[in-house]
Amino acid sequence: MGATTTMVTVQEFVQMAEPDGQRMELIGGEVVTMSYGGYPHETAKSNLIEILVVWLASNRTGKLYSESMFRLDDHNSPIPDVSVVSLARVKPGTKGHLQGAPDIAIEVVSSETADTLERKIDLYLAHGSKSVWVVFPQHRVVRLFDASGQSRKFQQDQTLEDPIALPGFSTPVSAIFEGI
Repeated sequence: MGATTTMVTVQEFVQMAEPDGQRMELIGGEVVTMSYGGYPHETAKSNLIEILVVWLASNRTGKLYSESMFRLDDHNSPIPDVSVVSLARVKPGTKGHLQGAPDIAIEVVSSETADTLERKIDLYLAHGSKSVWVVFPQHRVVRLFDASGQSRKFQQDQTLEDPIALPGFSTPVSAIFEGI
């Protein structure tokens, strides 16, 4: 993963071409390149999408997005692996990138540096996310960070719940790591 050294705006960033085999996001005016995740990363992401699609279909509280860019301000456009945006914020006919932070940003950790991950968690929460889920396939652990500054760790044998961002939602943590 690499970063530029000159400050870039979101407007300049969206005009850039992505290098082959890498995704780019804008964090603090720096273009951060990320390689695509391997099998554990993509399997955990796929499992999360399946779990959330089923739950959201029954509860109709939000829209699920995968690898979507969110414009937070003039110098920040992160791309969470998976995200949920409340239906109240989804406006039919909207054009361009999603504005503001998702209600839930989900990052599946594979190659991200600790510094970049910490910056992204802080950015999401500072710009209105209700929670950030950080998924660690290698350790089979999920950390949930909420807007109050609290963090909770969910082990493989526990049930993940997020009562502030998704009231009534729960899933066994082991389901997120099934097949890994």
